[in-house]
Order: sequence, then structure tokens, then C-alpha cells
Amino acid sequence: MVNPNMQIEEVTLDNVVDKIKEFYDEREWNFITINATDLGGEIQIDWLFSKYRAKNIIKIFRANVSYDAFIPSIVPVIPSAWLAEWELADLFGLDVENATTGVFIAPDGPKAPLRVDTKL
Repeated sequence: MVNPNMQIEEVTLDNVVDKIKEFYDEREWNFITINATDLGGEIQIDWLFSKYRAKNIIKIFRANVSYDAFIPSIVPVIPSAWLAEWELADLFGLDVENATTGVFIAPDGPKAPLRVDTKL
């Protein structure tokens, strides 16, 4: 069984991009993904990174946000993050900076299917 050393840093939407920019060194850290969990009334967003050449070290930047919050993009810092950001927009109906919808869900498909309040 893997028992990762998870370092969780609480952030806000006002400072998350700056915090990640200060932290991120592409030679030391791998951007894994952005994860969201609907807590019922708000969304917990985690930006996840793993340390290269170090077993099971995970850095997580975490923010709890309202459904209608504007989520800033980290694409200027990590260009490959666009895919995870667009997934948040499609699957949770979040307003993510520069993200479009319709990549993961057909235009006539359910809107925000992973939100607790979505009726499928």
C-alpha cells in the first residue's frame, strides 16, 4: 500500500496562482491534475503536484469555493493545466478563466453532471 506524504496548503482564489507560481519548479515537481469535490453548497478544489525522484511526496494547494466563483487559470504557469481546467468547467459547471465547455460533454448532454445539485 502506498502512503503518500501529502502536504496540503490552504489557498484562496485571490492568491492561488501566485502561490503555485512561487512554488512550481518544473525540474522538481510534476503537475498531476486539478481535482474537485462537491461538498454540497461549495466545491473543494485541489491543485496536485508530485515531487520527481522522491517516492510518494504530494503537494496540494486547496481552496473551498462557491458554485459561482470565478476560478483563475494556472495555464500561464503550467500550460498543460488547460485540460484539467476545462474538465472543471464541463463536469462541475465552474467559471474557470479562459475555459470552454463541450470538450468532455456533448452540447445536448447534462450540464455539470458531477455537482450534487444536478438532476440527471
